[in-house]
Amino acid sequence: MSPSAYECAALLLETVPSVMRAVASATRQWYGDGDEAPTFVQLRMLAMLTARPWSLSELAAAHQVTPSSMSRTVDVLVQRNWVERATAPDDRRKVVLRLTPAGHAAHAAILRAAREAASRLIEQLDAQDRARLYDGLNVLRTLIENSCSTCSETASGETS
Repeated sequence: MSPSAYECAALLLETVPSVMRAVASATRQWYGDGDEAPTFVQLRMLAMLTARPWSLSELAAAHQVTPSSMSRTVDVLVQRNWVERATAPDDRRKVVLRLTPAGHAAHAAILRAAREAASRLIEQLDAQDRARLYDGLNVLRTLIENSCSTCSETASGETS
């Protein structure tokens, strides 16, 4: 008998926080003890900005926060020299956010550290279980991409 959608959802919601904690731990290790590691919101923003420039209001809407909250998050990324503010070419009143070369490098390094941490965990599986996990994750990614227009740009931490 196959599990119900509810049982799958329960397992997913029980598992994802553990995965995210492992990624956060890898990020902190990569980033070092002396500095403040980026938050998940900041990492998500870096991932989104690798795809294209975004306006502050677009980012706020995508994160379902107020523009003033998003502005504070952006300020941290600007201070780290990972994001720059620029005037939109089509509307001088609009501010566009772009990833800097340092932001691209930070995103790539953090993503690499997270993948290496996840890889060490997944290496413990035999080939058959790894294949099942891979197939299941692909099914989940496809479901998310088909259900949510902005999720496909951010779910994997990179663009397609």
